[in-house]
Amino acid sequence: MSYLYSLRLALDPGWTDERGLADLPRFIEAARIDDVMVFANVEELNTGHTDDLERAVYRDLAERTAGVAATAGASMSLNPWHTVMHGDYGRKLRAGQDFRLMVDPDGRSAQLAVCPRDEHWRRYLADLYAFYAAARPRFIWVEDDFRYHNHWPLEWGGCFCEEHLAEFSRRAGRPLTRQEFVEGLLRPGEPHPFRTIWLETAREALETAAAAVADAVRGVSAETRVGLMTSVPLVHAAEGRRWEPLLRAFSGQRPPAVRVHLPAYADRRPADYLALFHTVSDAHRALLPADAEVYPELENFPYSRFAKSRSFLRFQLLGAQVLAPDGMTIDLFDLNGNGPVWDEGYQDVLAGTRDYLDRGLASGVFRRPRSGVAVLISEDSATFLHTAAGGSMTGLYPREYLFGALLGGYGIPFRYTTDTTISGQVVAVSGQLFRTLGEDATRRLFATNRVVVDAEAVDTLVDMGLGDLVAARSVRWQGSEDGVATYEEAVGGVELLDRAGARASVLLMGAGIGLVDYDAGRARPLTRFFRQGHVDAGAGHVLVDDRVLVVPFGRMDPLEPPPVMLRTTLRQQLLQEVVSAWAPRLPLLVGAPDVAVYAYPGPEELSLYLVNGSFDALRAPRLVVGDLPVTAVEADPSTGAPGAVGFTLAGDGLVLDLELAPLESVLVRLSIAG
Repeated sequence: MSYLYSLRLALDPGWTDERGLADLPRFIEAARIDDVMVFANVEELNTGHTDDLERAVYRDLAERTAGVAATAGASMSLNPWHTVMHGDYGRKLRAGQDFRLMVDPDGRSAQLAVCPRDEHWRRYLADLYAFYAAARPRFIWVEDDFRYHNHWPLEWGGCFCEEHLAEFSRRAGRPLTRQEFVEGLLRPGEPHPFRTIWLETAREALETAAAAVADAVRGVSAETRVGLMTSVPLVHAAEGRRWEPLLRAFSGQRPPAVRVHLPAYADRRPADYLALFHTVSDAHRALLPADAEVYPELENFPYSRFAKSRSFLRFQLLGAQVLAPDGMTIDLFDLNGNGPVWDEGYQDVLAGTRDYLDRGLASGVFRRPRSGVAVLISEDSATFLHTAAGGSMTGLYPREYLFGALLGGYGIPFRYTTDTTISGQVVAVSGQLFRTLGEDATRRLFATNRVVVDAEAVDTLVDMGLGDLVAARSVRWQGSEDGVATYEEAVGGVELLDRAGARASVLLMGAGIGLVDYDAGRARPLTRFFRQGHVDAGAGHVLVDDRVLVVPFGRMDPLEPPPVMLRTTLRQQLLQEVVSAWAPRLPLLVGAPDVAVYAYPGPEELSLYLVNGSFDALRAPRLVVGDLPVTAVEADPSTGAPGAVGFTLAGDGLVLDLELAPLESVLVRLSIAG
C-alpha cells in the first residue's frame, strides 16, 4: 500500500508546455510523484466557458502529459478548472453560450458564473467532462466552484434568478418576490418554511448536475474516477449539501474520491492552522461516507516560498495523517504556466517526507476509529438554527466546531461524530446543535453522557425549554469590550497555574460572554467573572451536577480560529482536569500548548499521534493516563527511525523519553497489560 502524491501541474499549451514536459520526468523522480494532475483552462489562463477548439488543446496537453509521465512511472489525472465558474474577473459569456447567469440575494447578476439549475449548462458541463474523459485520466476532478457560494462579484453567491424564484414559488404554493423569499429564508428566530425550500432546491440541483457529469465520464472511460474538491463544511451547510448522495452521484459503485480542503493557502501561525484544520478538514472527514478516499488539497497561494515555506509544507503533510488519507493533491507552483520551479526546493520536502507517510498508511493506525471527547456535529444544522439579525446568508453557518479547535490545542484527544445515540462518554456540543437533535435526543444525550457545552449551547437549551438540563434559567450576553467583565478568576478552592485564585483575561476576547443565571443548588462555579474594582460579574466556568461543564463563551466567528485570548493555560488546565476526572484513562498531554493528540485504540495497545503546532520543542512529554497499565512504549518519529522509547510511570503520569521538534510529529504506541 502506497501513499499517492498527485502533482497539480499548470502548463500553457503552445507557450510553456514544451519546457515543462521536458522537465517533468526529472521532477517526478526527484519529488517521488505518482500522478500528474493536468490543469485545463486554469486561473490566470482561464478564458471562461470554453469552446470545442480550446478544450481540444487541453485534452491534447493531457494526452501528451500522460505519455511523458508514464516514462517516469506516473499516471495522469485531469482537472478542468471550472464548472459554475469561480468568478467573473472581467469575463463574460460568449456568443452562443445561452446559459442562465447566477443572481445573488440582492438581485445582482453575474456575467460569467451560471445558475446550477440551468439545463443548457448541465449539458455543456457533461459534454465537457466526456470530452476530457477521452484522454483516459486516472481521476477527473470537479473543482470547488461546484457550489452556490463564493462567486465574485456577487454578494455571497446565488442563485436567486427568475427560474429559481419560479421554483421557490412553486414549492411555496404562491408567487414570491426575491426580497420576500430572501427575508423569509433569513428571518431571525424560528426558521421560516422558505429555509427548507432553499436548502432542498440547492441540494437537488447540484446532485442532478453531479449525476450528469459522472454518467458522461463513465460513458467514455469506465476506468476514470470522478472526484470532487470541497471548500468549508459549515459554508456548504448553508447550501443544503448532504455528502452521501452528492458523492455517490459522482462515484457510482466505486468509493467516493474527495479533495478535502486544508485551510492554509499560505503560511500562518501553526497553532491557528491546527485550529482551522480541526474545524474544517477534520470535521469534514467525519461527514464523509466511511469508504471515501481522501486526497487532501495542499495549496500554495500566491505561490513561491514567500507564501509557503518548506517547513510549513511538511507540517501540513504530517498533520493531514489524521484524515486517514490515501494520498495528497499538491498545488505548489503558480497557475500561469511556469510549471515546477526547482529553486523552491519543494521536491526535497516531498521526497524526504514520503517514507513516513507510506509507513503511516501501511500501519493502518489512522484508519482505526479515534477515541476521546466526542464532538457532535451535523450536516443538517442550517435547517434548524435560528439566525440573529437575518441580513446575510452567513447567518446560516453553524457554530458547532468550537470544541474540536479548543481540545486539539489543549492536548485532549477528541473525535468528531454525527452519532447522537452514543452513551457513557464525554461529549462536547457548541452552537445551536441541540436544535438539530431535538428534545428527545437531547435529553437522552444528557442522561447517558457527561457533557461539555459552550454558552450558545446553553442559550439554545434555555430557548428550547430545556434549561433544566444545565440548571440554567437564562443567559445574558455581554461583549468582551464593554467592561461588564474584564477577568476570570478560579474560585471555590480550585487551583490552576499552581496557585489559588488564578486569573485569565476576558477583555478584548473576540467572543461573546454568556452570563448564565443558574439554579445555585446544582451549579458549582469553578471560576467567576469580575470587572474593574474587583466587582463580581457572574459565574464563569461551571460544573452542573458533576455531569455538565459550561464553558461561558460563544458566538465566535466560525470561519476563524478561536480567539487567542480564549486559548490560555488556565483554561487548558481547567478543561483537562474536568475531562481527566470524567475519563481517567484518556491520555492528556499536560504543559504543552498547541500540541494536538489523537488517540487510536487497538488490541492490547493504544496508539497516540502527536503533532506539534507550537514553535517550542516538546521535551520529555508528560501524559496523564490514570491507572492505564502501560508496559512498553514504541515511537515512530517524523524526524528519525522507529524504535523503543524509555518511559517513567509515576502516579497517573507517563513521561516519555523523547523530543518532538516544532512542526513535527510522532506516532507513539503504548502497550497495555491485559
